[in-house]
Amino acid sequence: MSDIPQDGPEGGPIHMTSTEDVPAAPGWLEPEADKVFAKLGLPADKTQRFRDSYIDCLASAPRSEDLDSAHDSCRMGLLSAMKAAFTLDATQWRAFEKDLEALEARLTADL
Repeated sequence: MSDIPQDGPEGGPIHMTSTEDVPAAPGWLEPEADKVFAKLGLPADKTQRFRDSYIDCLASAPRSEDLDSAHDSCRMGLLSAMKAAFTLDATQWRAFEKDLEALEARLTADL
């Protein structure tokens, strides 16, 4: 009898890995994103799904590709979706975009 546990996929041995199989973001990202979204003055319950989607997008950006391009795509998608859902003036949108860009620059530097 083998000492290898047989509880892995399809009853085979468990293969230990040292990495997670899910996207991950640094712990500081969510609270900082909350601050950026709070500056908009919109109800948090109305922006939550946009915030969550944006953070998921940033966390899912392939590390083997150009992170700036991936982050740009996340930001542009977020802005497009939010502009369709909320009415703010151009100054507010630009300030929000600049805050997102700063958040993304910090994230890139942290990876």
